[in-house]
Amino acid sequence: MTTYPPLLTPGVRLVRDGELKPSEWANMCCNMIEALDSDLKAWSYFNRDQVMERATALDAIDWKTEKPDPVLAGAPLGVKDIFNTADHPNSMGSLARAGYWPGNDARVVGWSKLYGAQIIGKTTTAEFAVDWAPETVNPRSPGLHAGTSSTGAAVAVATGMVPCSFATQSAGSIARPASYNGVVGYKPSFGLIPRTGVLKTCDTLDSVGWITRSVEDAQLILNIARVRGESYPMSMRGIQKNTERFADRKTFKVAALKAPGWDQIADDINDKMSDMLMQLNNKPGISLVDLDLRETLATAHPTHATIYDKSLAYYFFRELGERDKISPVFNAIVERAKHITPEDFHNAMAEQDRLVGVMEQEFKDVDFLVLPTTANEAPKSDQPEPKDSSLIWTMTGCPSVTLPLLEGANGLPVGVTVVGPKYSDMQLLEFVRREIMPDPIDVFVPAGIAGKIDSVA
Repeated sequence: MTTYPPLLTPGVRLVRDGELKPSEWANMCCNMIEALDSDLKAWSYFNRDQVMERATALDAIDWKTEKPDPVLAGAPLGVKDIFNTADHPNSMGSLARAGYWPGNDARVVGWSKLYGAQIIGKTTTAEFAVDWAPETVNPRSPGLHAGTSSTGAAVAVATGMVPCSFATQSAGSIARPASYNGVVGYKPSFGLIPRTGVLKTCDTLDSVGWITRSVEDAQLILNIARVRGESYPMSMRGIQKNTERFADRKTFKVAALKAPGWDQIADDINDKMSDMLMQLNNKPGISLVDLDLRETLATAHPTHATIYDKSLAYYFFRELGERDKISPVFNAIVERAKHITPEDFHNAMAEQDRLVGVMEQEFKDVDFLVLPTTANEAPKSDQPEPKDSSLIWTMTGCPSVTLPLLEGANGLPVGVTVVGPKYSDMQLLEFVRREIMPDPIDVFVPAGIAGKIDSVA
């Protein structure tokens, strides 16, 4: 029987109790990567010797007495290949940046290492974290989408290569791969997680998050990665406001939401979603209401496109000087951006601000929103992804978590998204863990590959 690497939180407990060495944990992850990644291609950079050197150094720490608690004692993490890491290249999924070594750590990577984590390597991403998908394979069906921007992170976590990987979302780059791969994808409130040392694509959209196989693990990372203190007044005020709002709360009002993209959701997914909502409504302390914001949020997608396209053209002007190293998709985005005037861009920014206000108003009447993450199971890799609502929560800065709770007609995963008011991250994750998904997700290993794991263990 194959023993897979433990989940993040249980693994940390084992290390702190002296029952698991960081090097043993790292070795288990390395074995999984070496067995699986030649087929799945979830890693852009991985070096076993480098990993084990760091892990052996962590073995020397007395984790029983190490403070603060909880720490990421020996926890092996993946990092999306747009984060700076001192010991790895940061290629950003692009030929134009191949071989670039930043020589420093992104803020969240540095904090994680200070808390005892070890970085296993860099997970694959789309070109500049945009739309040109990497070669990463959907482990459930190689001919289907595995996602685009945070693809490698989702596949690595789903198959047990690491218990957690840092990711980013500027539209739906955490939510969609989480839905397609059957894992937990968490996008925090905008501004709650520092972006220092992470590739910039758009100032008002880029959000750092992570992918795990349990909500508890997502909570553990939030505890060490979020900003704190007087230097972050907006975040601190928002956290305090929601701490007071949800203090001693025993009842919750949850809205079953219809948002732009709803009309593309498959009928069987809607039926299964209705069944799940009925079960949720039967729980004591939960009151379910219907909410239709399709017209109210109708401008979200075109507004996002205007802001995103123009920002990409601005920030990547240097790379665009090497057109032979840039994908047709990225070149097309830049061509579209040429027709966006400064007035168009400023109007779109004003509309984004208005939409933020719309969601603030809606959350005065409900505590959380719930809806399908994607329209269906992962589409074929040569087909476009159907429209969904994920970019709305990115634009409005609301925290959202994708949970692998539904299955499509072919038995493949479809996520459910739960959204909370801005800066309600702690309350959102605790509500979801207690009321919706208390248990972790099992490792998924494709048939025919499992034997390779035994051979390297």
